[in-house]
Amino acid sequence: MKPHLTNPMIEEVSELFAALGDPSRLKILRSLLDAGTPLSQGALAEAAGLSQANASKHLACLSRVGLVLREPQGNSVFFRPVLPLVEEICGIVCGHVSERVRSSYKALS
Repeated sequence: MKPHLTNPMIEEVSELFAALGDPSRLKILRSLLDAGTPLSQGALAEAAGLSQANASKHLACLSRVGLVLREPQGNSVFFRPVLPLVEEICGIVCGHVSERVRSSYKALS
């Protein structure tokens, strides 16, 4: 049975998908999934090719919608993906894109 979504819930779902719609945020999430361990903002900025300020903005968005968790450790803050949600979403979407690319490639052959 599908859950009933109220208007506020639909707004929250929309915010989550909007957060996933930015390439820089996807790079951050991919970096976190590939690392398999929490990473600092600096490490994520470097991995995603972003400035510290830009990474901070994107990490705040990902944290706000519940896709990453902030873990303060001393003077640093580390981030980790909310699993298995992020892995499931990325797996479904990336699998879909991969299949579309394969189908397009076969059609051109």
